[in-house]
Amino acid sequence: MASGQQSGSRWGLKGVEDLGNGLSANFVYEAAVVVNNGTSSDFTRQSTLGLVSKSWGALDLGRRTTPGTLAFDGIDPFGNNYGTASLNSSLGATFSRLSNMIMYTSPLINGFTGSIGYSFDASAKSITGAPTSAGYTGTFPKYGSTTKTRAFNLGLRYASGPLVLGALYAQYMPAAWKTGNSPAVANAPTPKQWSLGGTYDFKVVKVHAAYGQNIQGIIEGTSVLSSFTDGGDTDSKGGVLFASGARASSWMLGLSAPAGTEGKVFLSWQQMMPGGSFKNSNFVNTQNVGSIGYTYSMSKRTNLYAYYSYMNNTSMSAGSKASSLGVGVRHLF
Repeated sequence: MASGQQSGSRWGLKGVEDLGNGLSANFVYEAAVVVNNGTSSDFTRQSTLGLVSKSWGALDLGRRTTPGTLAFDGIDPFGNNYGTASLNSSLGATFSRLSNMIMYTSPLINGFTGSIGYSFDASAKSITGAPTSAGYTGTFPKYGSTTKTRAFNLGLRYASGPLVLGALYAQYMPAAWKTGNSPAVANAPTPKQWSLGGTYDFKVVKVHAAYGQNIQGIIEGTSVLSSFTDGGDTDSKGGVLFASGARASSWMLGLSAPAGTEGKVFLSWQQMMPGGSFKNSNFVNTQNVGSIGYTYSMSKRTNLYAYYSYMNNTSMSAGSKASSLGVGVRHLF
């Protein structure tokens, strides 16, 4: 039994105050909930205080989804959920959250909206080194220790009629490590990820596509396996691999379509292909993910769902495999 497969279970508080002249103040505090055992996180899904203007846009301070996440909203046919079926399995920056972030989002202008975010201390796991039979070597301290790592994120989105396009750029800057750390840590590279994606709605079927690259390492919004066990909801412990010379290219093609008056079916195929220094390792191979899902609406707030996802060479680890089959119910309130 698992909680939040179709979308991360959560509860929270939010409020808005009108300050006049088109300006308002707002706050959001949102916590994850694990329905099957009743536990809850702190307000780690979102914790922000912000200002919104109808003419100049929005400014948020705190922890929230990134500009890249906003840009890619709806581009994944699985909505960045359903465990390994999520686009997050191959292009991690398409859905992630950052703590200690200042983020600006522009107003909608002729179908375009853009956002920029900078985190002064990104809460995430980080590892460095080369892949081996035992995994990656050289564990970093978690972000948020006395040695802080910064993160920079850009997102651009266009939506008009049946067409939606998204673009993102994400970068993690290694901490200014103190004297005494190993050379591998002190000389860590700066991992980057860029991605492009879009959808086109033909009414009878919607086409989904995305392509992107990781450079100098891998940026993951969340680890692949915890994406399944935690319900596909990106938490504060997404991983960043700092690996000089390492590269990976990823793509996704998908379809979604109505199935009767109350149903919807969706499917996708993803690949994550190693490049650069990754090619020199016998322990790395192309990751493949094939997934299919179905939802049926019982009312405006309650639906049933089912999905199946198969992955080989999980996280590009040669020979590893994962498959998941799930059925469930979701209720919104």
